Amino acid sequence: MTCTRPPRHVRRSDKVFQHNGAGTLTIRNFQVHSSGKLYRACGNCSTSYQRHVVMDGVTARSTKVLAGINTNWGDTARFSRITVYGSATICEKYKGVPKGSEPTKIGEGADGVNCLYSASDITYR
Repeated sequence: MTCTRPPRHVRRSDKVFQHNGAGTLTIRNFQVHSSGKLYRACGNCSTSYQRHVVMDGVTARSTKVLAGINTNWGDTARFSRITVYGSATICEKYKGVPKGSEPTKIGEGADGVNCLYSASDITYR
């Protein structure tokens, strides 16, 4: 699945993209403002798929987290050409759980396995 649009402004308070199915979601040339998370892989859906997100050319303002993924299910998040105004967590790692439970946050940041980016991929302003 690819989400490619001209840069636009999205204003939400929680999640902008919630990925419940399997596969890869690409978010390209996208702007987000005042959001909790830009992307979250479902951490307690009835079926536990491996999910992947690719973010390229994303600008975030007043956004807490760019991506939340479940490392125990093999999820990945790749980032390139990211601009963050202020501060944001680039990648949060969770332990996905069965439906009816709540996933546990187990870390954040680049690790070369699940959260894939380097300092040169992120510009802070």
